[in-house]
Amino acid sequence: MSTGILLTCMLFTAMGASMDLESVPLDWVKVGGEIGRRIDITIYNNTMVMDIDGEFLEPFVKKENVGGGYIGIGKTIDALVRFAKYTNDPKVIERKDHVVKTLLDAQEKDGYIGLFKKSDRVWKLWDIHEIAYIIYGLLMEYRFFKNESALEGARKAGDYLIQNMSPYPGRIPGDGDVCWEMGTTGVETAMLCLYEDTKDPKYLDFVKSYMKLDQWDGPIIKGRWGHIQGHAYAHLKRCMAKMQLNRIETNLDLLKPSRKVLDFILKDNGMVIIGTCGQHECWHDTQEGSANLGETCMTAYLIRWWDECLRETNNSKFGDLMERAIYNALFGAQSLDGRRIRYYTPFEGKRVYFDQDCYCCPCNFRRIIAELPQMIYYTKDNSIYINLFTPSKATLTVDNTPIEIEQETNYPSEGVVKVKINEIPYEKAFPIAFRVPLWCKEVKARINNGDWMVKNDLTGNIWSIENSWEKGSILEINFDMKMRVIRGTQAQAGRVAIMYGPQVFCVSRKANPQLANKDLRLITIDPKSIEGPFPDDTVRKGGLKFTVKGWDTLNWYPLVKYDYENIILTEFPNPDGEMTYLHVINPDDPIIEDDEFWGLSM
Repeated sequence: MSTGILLTCMLFTAMGASMDLESVPLDWVKVGGEIGRRIDITIYNNTMVMDIDGEFLEPFVKKENVGGGYIGIGKTIDALVRFAKYTNDPKVIERKDHVVKTLLDAQEKDGYIGLFKKSDRVWKLWDIHEIAYIIYGLLMEYRFFKNESALEGARKAGDYLIQNMSPYPGRIPGDGDVCWEMGTTGVETAMLCLYEDTKDPKYLDFVKSYMKLDQWDGPIIKGRWGHIQGHAYAHLKRCMAKMQLNRIETNLDLLKPSRKVLDFILKDNGMVIIGTCGQHECWHDTQEGSANLGETCMTAYLIRWWDECLRETNNSKFGDLMERAIYNALFGAQSLDGRRIRYYTPFEGKRVYFDQDCYCCPCNFRRIIAELPQMIYYTKDNSIYINLFTPSKATLTVDNTPIEIEQETNYPSEGVVKVKINEIPYEKAFPIAFRVPLWCKEVKARINNGDWMVKNDLTGNIWSIENSWEKGSILEINFDMKMRVIRGTQAQAGRVAIMYGPQVFCVSRKANPQLANKDLRLITIDPKSIEGPFPDDTVRKGGLKFTVKGWDTLNWYPLVKYDYENIILTEFPNPDGEMTYLHVINPDDPIIEDDEFWGLSM
């Protein structure tokens, strides 16, 4: 049975009213390594330096917009709230408080909290969408900081939407350019969160009676045409809202759309190698990697969705999917200094940065980065579960016992991870469990430099190690991390990509001046000549690169000497990266293997 089929069969069978794995409180975790660096530069080189007053808040104070427009202030509040909680930095908290107060002060008596003139409110694009995320952001302010005024503002905004949308069932926002699902993205989640925080049934009733969320079972529509019914991010957002509704009132039929998406991305070429989906914001299955591939909103929501699936099913394979997207599509969407963010992140051709700090993709990027600290560790019953491997510290509670745990590792550059118990009030027996990645064929573990325990049958599963732990105890894990040559499919047939652990590697002209004027699709490589990994700081300190030999595709390979003795491949987030799949001399070479996420072998 293929990985895709196995995942689909297992998915959601145990989902119900609560999460199986519990996230660690945001302020109980501190993150280092590349994940921690990305969090820090997103806070201090991006969120704290952008023009929050002029670009974000001023339109909501003036309310002069007509005809359409979107800022993303609700998404920005959500990110600021989480960054403030994570850092406890007075300056970050001050900025968060300023944004929340300014927005609440601009809310009108009837509850309207948008940027449009009265004549264009609600039904012009993207007013409903904007207000929905404002409600959500304010509710996160309430949940994390117990700000009652934020809760009241969210309630007033929710009541405003209900009052102004209810008389027009089925009305599509805008002038019919986009579908109803796209124009109302975020409303269900906002209303369900209002219901969770207030227990007022009108919000739940609105989701079911007006939004008809429980009845929605939209098909996956490929391509960008018509009224953009194939918008991937809007589709997945609605799938997640149905999962949320299932937690409120259990009905496994609500999970059918999520099962469809999982089948599509794993079995029908719906996901690309860097861990994202979609061409020009819409579902696609061609494996083409150029132009408007990989909307950042979709990457963010995939990671968020997989996190929810992981927590609800305890299926570690969702952690593998998260990791693939984080280290490739997500980090590839940000400049190395953190200041600029991409709308799209193609794996073929030149990548460009978005020219604004506002709008959906930059704001959703900040949100998912702000959520990463809570995706590293989880607890379940009396055990600790490690999902992401990165230098970090966390305070966890096991059977009401506080435990400070720390990871020391150079992952993803190498597979050694040391898990230390820094603080524990007394010796205590409990399991420490961790994800064994799908790419790992052998994993070893030992406690306090004891004998190695070796497992060859846990690929894509969880290894739970029971022990009596005390202060200073060390669990050392060693994942067998090797270079992999991954077979391309569809548009990438006859081509291969190079991976190492969760990381994808790419070719840039800057690292390869000998290719400056070459068509990179007309380069043919000899996979047996791949060497590495070697140290390389292009993307991050302690990063990696590989080298490979090859020819001009139009040359008489392999009967002539190599045209290129040293083609360098760097980590995918290299902003100069232009080519991921390279033509190979023998597409059936035994060294080539399928991507572990793909379905049945071709």
